Amino acid sequence: MAWYLVFWRNRSTATVVPAASASQARFRAQRKQKKGYGAIVAARRANSEDSRLIRRGVWVRRRRDGSSPQFGSSRSKARARRQRSAYRHWL
Repeated sequence: MAWYLVFWRNRSTATVVPAASASQARFRAQRKQKKGYGAIVAARRANSEDSRLIRRGVWVRRRRDGSSPQFGSSRSKARARRQRSAYRHWL
């Protein structure tokens, strides 16, 4: 079973679910959906870097464009913080 990142319309980051396929990942993520998340927009298989973090129990943050606020320059991390603040009222 692989790890999938399921992206929501109103969330800046994905929900991580173990699944055999993208459709199963969508179904499983649907059960974890909370009010304000919006519709599922994408389900992508986690890459090796993300899978390693997931196995260690570290929270994985990925944007829909594939970039991560956990890795990168201080400018990109600051941008990620601002982006998360914009979504905070849904969390």
